[in-house]
Amino acid sequence: MEKMKDAPIPEGEEPKYDAEIVEEVLKTEVNQSTFLRNVGLKSSSNNSGNETAVLAAHVGDLQQKLERSELQAKVMQEEMAAIKLKAEEYKAASDKELELLRKKSQEQEEKLAHLLALFGAKAL
Repeated sequence: MEKMKDAPIPEGEEPKYDAEIVEEVLKTEVNQSTFLRNVGLKSSSNNSGNETAVLAAHVGDLQQKLERSELQAKVMQEEMAAIKLKAEEYKAASDKELELLRKKSQEQEEKLAHLLALFGAKAL
């Protein structure tokens, strides 16, 4: 470790921290680190196959849930688009009907005014 620490630093590189040097030494010179075991923790290389299988199953479950959620979102978007289309169609139909009612009302007002003008002129 001291050799690595005292080694000259190539141009353009930053000096390594002590923790990085220790990590490199542990990876290259020590077959299996006992530090984690000594402090009461397991190293990741000591995980049993059962734990890996449990994690893989959990990841698989999460992926399935994600796929279901994405499918539900897609279906809901399609339904929303269909509802928006129907709403636009109903609005267009009601706007058209309202315009027809306004036109009929205007025509009736014109007829009434014409009749009043006719009868009003005769009454005089």
